[in-house]
Amino acid sequence: MFFFLIIFGLLTCTLGQKSHQYHIISIGKNWTEAQSYCRATYTDLATVNNADEMNSLFKSISDVSQDMYIGLYRGQVFRWHWSLTDTSYKNWKSGISDGNQEACAVMDGTNGKWFIDKCDSKRPFVCFNATASKKFILITDNKPWTDAQEYCRTFHTDLANPKDSSENQDVKNTAKINVWIGLFKDSWTWSDQSSISFRFWSSSLSSSPSSGQDCASVMVNQTGRWNEVQCSVPLYFICHGDLKSQPTTKPMTRPAATQNHNTTSFAPSSSLTPPQNITEKKNTDTQPTQILHTTTNNTTGAVKDNLILVNENMTWLEAVSYCRKHHVDLVSIHSQELQDRTAQKATQASTSHIWLGLRYTCKFNFWFWIKNTETGCYQNWAPGHGPYGYKECELSGAMESTGGHQWVGRPGSDRLNFICYNCVNCQLCNDVF
Repeated sequence: MFFFLIIFGLLTCTLGQKSHQYHIISIGKNWTEAQSYCRATYTDLATVNNADEMNSLFKSISDVSQDMYIGLYRGQVFRWHWSLTDTSYKNWKSGISDGNQEACAVMDGTNGKWFIDKCDSKRPFVCFNATASKKFILITDNKPWTDAQEYCRTFHTDLANPKDSSENQDVKNTAKINVWIGLFKDSWTWSDQSSISFRFWSSSLSSSPSSGQDCASVMVNQTGRWNEVQCSVPLYFICHGDLKSQPTTKPMTRPAATQNHNTTSFAPSSSLTPPQNITEKKNTDTQPTQILHTTTNNTTGAVKDNLILVNENMTWLEAVSYCRKHHVDLVSIHSQELQDRTAQKATQASTSHIWLGLRYTCKFNFWFWIKNTETGCYQNWAPGHGPYGYKECELSGAMESTGGHQWVGRPGSDRLNFICYNCVNCQLCNDVF
């Protein structure tokens, strides 16, 4: 019954997808420097959810004179993604060898099973059209996978992305021959650890990895298409998230060298006033540990703030152990009020995200809070994360330190700041947490 209640609680909540707020930084930095700047000043280097965001972004950089970094880089782990919307459904043929290289998926038209092929092979394909009465459309022209994706995005919605066995059968019945579907594998990873599968590469790029070109940039003279570049090249760059609030305990001053940074802020399909008096601060991951125990005055009967930000980088399990040893546990969030209080603490963190008491279980395939068995319907997942996002074993929940303070799944081995809660009044703990 415990597991049923958690699953039911998670699946009955709706998840909204928020558009990113972007900031154009017109000063040349290499990719690592750009990442540090964005994490210190906003949330992170830019993540792009979909084609609509990409179109809005490109319109806003039309007067920029050079290519710009986004938060995509080539990682070490190859993962499968859907071109349109990630889903956990898989229907591979038995005996498929899943190598450590880029690849694309083909559906066998006789049985609906999937197998792997090189993405530059030419095949017919099936498109998905979200607005038509007939969802799946067979295209008999032979194209490489990326060209097939481009065709489907231009004339329909995207390549076919069957979400269950019923839709997979529909695609098979439509095709009757071997066809590309919208499943691809790459090692590209977003800086903020989002599992967003949207890609917008230039058609001139080879499907084979380019030596040393491990970072992605937006090409301003190529309708916003993405290019592979060397990470050491100084480029302008794009951040996302709200301007980071400065800690009240240790006000920061702007280094003289940053006085003339030119920044422009915008959100998709909206007009925003550029932020003023941007303060740049260095990444403090290597600074001495500072633990902040902030409370409100309790002499008038006000409730103490029992959230404790620990400015020390630990794995998720280390953070759990620390909180249970020195306080009560990692914070669990079941209401907007507690989300707001946690978010306010998170702005003082020295890492881009902070650990929460949120964990994913592979055995039962759901997210749960480690302190409280009551899930509730309050959620603040970033797009591509949570119950309907990318999942793998050992994922733990973290909150963005800035921006929308949304929740993401990150490998438990990451080393982040975290928030514990303490308790003086046990009844208060039971009520609040």
